[in-house]
Amino acid sequence: MFRLTKQERFVLTTTLALLLIGWAVKAYRTAQPDPAPVKQSINP
Repeated sequence: MFRLTKQERFVLTTTLALLLIGWAVKAYRTAQPDPAPVKQSINP
């Protein structure tokens, strides 16, 4: 059975955590409706 060093475990855990956070943010953003465009009037 192979064993990972402390540094390898840290890198693997950090990488997996960042992937999970990225997927969660992507899912959240796709579930949210698009904001209504803001209409701006131009006054000369």
